[in-house]
Amino acid sequence: MDKNTKSPAVLIIEDEPTQRQLLQAMLEKYGFTILTADNGADGIAAWRANKAKIRIIITDLMMPAVNGLEVIDAIRSEEESYTYIMALTQSSGKEIIVKVLEHGADDYVSKPIVPQELKLRMQAALRILRLQDYNVLISGLAELAAERSGETAAHLKRIKRYSYILAGEICAQKTNPDKGITFAEDIANLSVLHDIGKNSLPDGLLNKRTRYTTREFEMCKEHTTLGGDILSRLHRETGSPYLLIGYEIAMYHHESWDGSGYPKGLKGNEIPISASIVGFADVYDSMLSRKPYKDALPLSYVEEMIEAQKGKRFAPQVVDAYQKQRKQILTVRKEIPDSDFF
Repeated sequence: MDKNTKSPAVLIIEDEPTQRQLLQAMLEKYGFTILTADNGADGIAAWRANKAKIRIIITDLMMPAVNGLEVIDAIRSEEESYTYIMALTQSSGKEIIVKVLEHGADDYVSKPIVPQELKLRMQAALRILRLQDYNVLISGLAELAAERSGETAAHLKRIKRYSYILAGEICAQKTNPDKGITFAEDIANLSVLHDIGKNSLPDGLLNKRTRYTTREFEMCKEHTTLGGDILSRLHRETGSPYLLIGYEIAMYHHESWDGSGYPKGLKGNEIPISASIVGFADVYDSMLSRKPYKDALPLSYVEEMIEAQKGKRFAPQVVDAYQKQRKQILTVRKEIPDSDFF
C-alpha cells in the first residue's frame, strides 16, 4: 500500500480471536485503521455507528447467531454509500463462492490467510473505492453543470431512466451483442455527465434567454469537447472502461446520424451507441419540458419530429427502441415531474 496515502477504515468481523488479531496485525502493517467485532450482531452495530468512516468490511461466514451472509444482507439493505465487503471462508469451492457473491460480497479470502494474497485483494478493493469516489465527484459536477445551465434535477433523473430503458431494449434486440450485461446500467448512470463540460462555460452564456449569436453558439458547442477532455483525463489516470463510456457520452451526444452534428461530424455507426442513446433522451425530454424561455411542445409534435429525424438526427435503432418502449418512457415522464428533485 502507499504509505503516503491515508487508507480507509476496515471493520473486521471474526469470532475467532487468533484469526481476528492476525488480520488486524496484517492490515495495520499496510496502513489501515482497524475496527473489530467478535460476532455478527456487534459487527452490524459497529458499522451502523461508523458508516462515514468504514469503507471496507471483512467478515467471517461461520459465526453463531448472526452469520456472515446475514451481515452482508443487513449492510447491503441499509447502506447509503458503497461499502466494499470481503468474506472470509474456509472453503474455496464454487458453491460457497457463488453464494457469497449472490448475497452482495465483492470478494472473498480463503483461510488460512496468505499475507500476499490479502495484500493484493486489498489493493483491488482500494482501486474499486477510488473509482466509486470518482463517480460521486463527477456526478456532483454533473448536477452543478445542469443547475448552472437552467436544467432541473428532474431532467437528469428522467434522462437516466430513459437511457436505461432504451439501452435495455437495444441489448434485448441484440443489435449490440458485444456489450456486457451492465451496458444499460452503465449508460444510465453516466448519462448525467453529458453536459459536464458546461462547468467551463461562462454564466452569461449559459443563462442567456435570447437566441445565441453565431459566435456564442460556437462557444456553447465547446461544452462537448470540454466535458470529453475531463473524462478522457480521468480515464487515462484510472484505466476504467466505465469512464470511457462517460467520455463518449460527453463528447459525442450532439453528433447526428447523418453527419451534421458536432463536435466531430461523426456519421452513422461512427457515433458510439452510448452517445446516440443519451443524445436522443436529452433532446426528447427537453422538447417536452417547459423552460423559462419556451413552452413544452405537444407529445404528438415531438413524436412526428422523431419519426422525421430517424436516420438524420437520430440513430434508427434508438428511434425503434423508443417506439417499442414508448409506454414505459411516458410513464417515467409522469412519475418524475419537474418539481421532483434528487
